[in-house]
Amino acid sequence: KPSCAWPGRGNVIKPTRSCDARTGEVLWDPSVHSVCMGGMAATCTDQKPFVYNSSLSMGFAAAAVSGRHGLSGDANCGQCFELKFVDRVHSSGNWGGADADLVGKRMIVQVTNIGFDVTGDHSFDLQIPGAGQGAFTSGCAAQFAGHSSGDFDCNNRYGGCDSKDGCAKLPAELREACEWRYDWFHWLNHAGKTNNPYVDFRRVRCP
Repeated sequence: KPSCAWPGRGNVIKPTRSCDARTGEVLWDPSVHSVCMGGMAATCTDQKPFVYNSSLSMGFAAAAVSGRHGLSGDANCGQCFELKFVDRVHSSGNWGGADADLVGKRMIVQVTNIGFDVTGDHSFDLQIPGAGQGAFTSGCAAQFAGHSSGDFDCNNRYGGCDSKDGCAKLPAELREACEWRYDWFHWLNHAGKTNNPYVDFRRVRCP
């Protein structure tokens, strides 16, 4: 269940939607417990990235909680941001960054979650199927019968699947969004890029 689906998160009229883990139907009661904690509330399967055009995608993200960059987590719930991917690598070992085919592209994301388990110089965690479950590894398998936890991130909790082939293990409704990571986002496409790219970002009106 996204953090922003609980009551009282952010300056919004209604919390982020969550869905019934058994049926996929929208839950209108924000107090239903998370599937990760034995409840029935899960992230809805339509909260995933999609291509708008060749240079713009849209999706959902968790906001950092550090207070750096003007982001503080729950207070950002419901807000939308435009991310522009820039040509910069991580100085600690000269690794990662945006693939050349990603540089200059933009993505509009809505904050639906928070990133307590991510540290360092980070602003957003993009919500991408197959990209790693992070701290909570029981919810996806509970939401999709017949799948094991490792099916959802190739047994790599932080980072997820290294190649597009891993998307085949996901439930059918999540595979296209998983493949987005390799086709549009160019994850690990050339010389270790894309990998945790830097962005310039600004708050925008939600589409």
